[in-house]
Amino acid sequence: MIRSFLAIDLPESIKKVMVDYLQDLRQVPSSVKWVSPRQTHLTLKFFGSISMETVGKISQTLQKVISEYPRFNLGLKGIGAFPNLFRPRVIWTGLTGDKARLAALHQIIEEALASLGIPKEERPFHPHLTLGRNKLNQINEPLYQKLNGWGEKETDSFPVEELVLFKSDLTPTGPVYTKLENFPLKRI
Repeated sequence: MIRSFLAIDLPESIKKVMVDYLQDLRQVPSSVKWVSPRQTHLTLKFFGSISMETVGKISQTLQKVISEYPRFNLGLKGIGAFPNLFRPRVIWTGLTGDKARLAALHQIIEEALASLGIPKEERPFHPHLTLGRNKLNQINEPLYQKLNGWGEKETDSFPVEELVLFKSDLTPTGPVYTKLENFPLKRI
């Protein structure tokens, strides 16, 4: 059994922006566990622990679906939190660009994988890049002020040219992601 997920890996230029974002956010004392900018990605489907046989079936299905889907552009914009900025459990940056095409791709993937018996996600798709997770449910006024004052910082757009099936190994120092397979999107 391997723990795995399907995601959009980010180009180095965007990962460098993430480094800057996280350095800025780390200035505020908090209990937030900030992500490693080098491991930041946009998850499209989390599979959890699955067998190698299921990985093979997922791969065959995704090859057909994704190879026919056209490439598109995204960018990063703003900051948010679940459930809110005042008591953030997950702190994230949002997206700009062709979000409609991203949502359509997500729906196609959900439908294709449902035919393999992989359950569809019950929650609405809310694409974002996680910056940090807060295990404490305490109010942190300085962190709130930083998040609330973040504004609508926006990056240049970047091309989404492929999706990646990742293996995720949990370690005491955090997860380690290994690329299992790349799925190129269609050139237009």
